[in-house]
Amino acid sequence: MSEYYCPARPGAKSIAINSSTGGVGPLPVITTLFAEPLNVVTTSIDTTGMSRTINLLNFTSIVNLPLGVSVTLNFEVLRTMDDGTSIKVGPTFTFSTIVDVLEAEAFSFQYADTNIAPGNYTYSVQLSTNSIIDITPGASINNATLSIVAANQ
Repeated sequence: MSEYYCPARPGAKSIAINSSTGGVGPLPVITTLFAEPLNVVTTSIDTTGMSRTINLLNFTSIVNLPLGVSVTLNFEVLRTMDDGTSIKVGPTFTFSTIVDVLEAEAFSFQYADTNIAPGNYTYSVQLSTNSIIDITPGASINNATLSIVAANQ
């Protein structure tokens, strides 16, 4: 993790940066709700010593799709604090398509989590339990990257 210090406040951290990579798949045919969300990628950020922050999350990925698949993938962001308390933050981000030929598509989103108290946080991008993969198994999410830039508000 990279940290940058503000010369106006010696010793005070004003920006924190971190990123991680991950992925999930190949996924089976999913036509009913699955029991638990599937984790795609997780990244931690330490804002200890900062004031309240804006944590900007950037998620990028490649969704690989087999011939004849129909998918609706719903991505959610989960924020976990040091003490293990978790909360879903932001909206649900949806990737949906019907595939006629074997293909790979880029999928990305950004979310700004604002007014966050200093501390250690873990952000996870997960496939929601209401995602659907119909007709053909084998969809996968590769090269998933979750980057976080935390800055004092």
